[in-house]
Amino acid sequence: MPGSFALECSMGDLAYQLGIDPIQIRLLNYAEKDPTNGQPWSSKSLKHCYQRGAELFGWSKRNPKNGQTRNGKTLVGWGMATASYPVHNSQGNARVRLYADGHAVVQAGATDLGTGTYTIITQVAADALGVPPENVRFELGDTILPTTQWSGGSTAAGRVSSSVYLAAQEVWQKLISMAVRDRKSPLYGAKAADVVMEKGRLQLKTKPATGEAFAEIMKRASLGDVEGTAQGRYGSVYKEPSVTADADMNKEEKEAAAGYSMHAFGAHFCEVHVDPELGTVRVARWVSVMSAGRILNPKTARSQVIGGSIFGIGSALMEQTVRDPNLARYTNADLASYHIPVNADIPDMRVDFIDEHDPHVNAMGVKGIGEISIVGVTAAVANAVFHATGRRLRSLPMTPDKVLDAMRQPA
Repeated sequence: MPGSFALECSMGDLAYQLGIDPIQIRLLNYAEKDPTNGQPWSSKSLKHCYQRGAELFGWSKRNPKNGQTRNGKTLVGWGMATASYPVHNSQGNARVRLYADGHAVVQAGATDLGTGTYTIITQVAADALGVPPENVRFELGDTILPTTQWSGGSTAAGRVSSSVYLAAQEVWQKLISMAVRDRKSPLYGAKAADVVMEKGRLQLKTKPATGEAFAEIMKRASLGDVEGTAQGRYGSVYKEPSVTADADMNKEEKEAAAGYSMHAFGAHFCEVHVDPELGTVRVARWVSVMSAGRILNPKTARSQVIGGSIFGIGSALMEQTVRDPNLARYTNADLASYHIPVNADIPDMRVDFIDEHDPHVNAMGVKGIGEISIVGVTAAVANAVFHATGRRLRSLPMTPDKVLDAMRQPA
């Protein structure tokens, strides 16, 4: 996030000096492969983020000249910036137990920081098992549960959802194996590969009418429940290719050997109103568009992006830690003196997502969004201030004194 401020402001400066639209300068430098290692992206929909964000924001109406747009006495500026966040490789385990009465218990030693892990994993399990969400109990937050890694680096959603999904698939493979060997089952004698699950029912791919509910299979086998366990990953570091000959490598191992660079991407668009007499900057409009693989729950995902963007707006305009130069102690270590945004500082925020299929990042195709939403936010605000005033502020936060100092300098 701090580095993106410098890079994205530099892109804005470059676009201005060349007389090119800020989006166009980014498209001219668009990376089809990761320039740091030459690897292809596992998926990348950044162009779509630019397009959708510009459409929602009305970017085509932007005056290309700085300092030329006003709303009464205030200067109006429009800015944008790119967001990118890497996939940090991790893995974890999960256990899924499906009961004959139609309810399920899902377990993983994960955490919910308030970002919706309970919700999204319950939904993933319900969908994978073909049962209503209210029939799923998700248990987490205990070291006696199947081990998984920390919630950090935007890894939890992809890691836990993929492990739960794969554990559910193991449940179904066990039930399918039982059904095709059961003489009383309508699926008796079928090939396991020809049987699929649909809404809690096993049926033939080619003849959906031929099949039965999982409860019937378990009842005949006198089973109260069926359990599946699995290890899910997020990223590619744990997909190590085997040392066997290439002919013996399966598809997944070959993809791992080829290597993919994995990132989530996005774009922020911002309108600011700058008072040239007081130096105050207010964010008047905001649009964020993200591409982060499969979005498990649009409502909770939107809330995360709004929260991260607000963090970034605070960093851009008011949040600053001050130390005593003699004692090295924080002098504003409370919310009375450390300023953060309040409702009056934040406009209505529009968040949208690009539907993205990523077959490489994990079994669910999920990328994290917990942190990408703050990346590029400070630059989007700074680029908007530059467009409004014609002055480039390179120090954060952009407080009124800095804005007034900049306004006194020649453009």
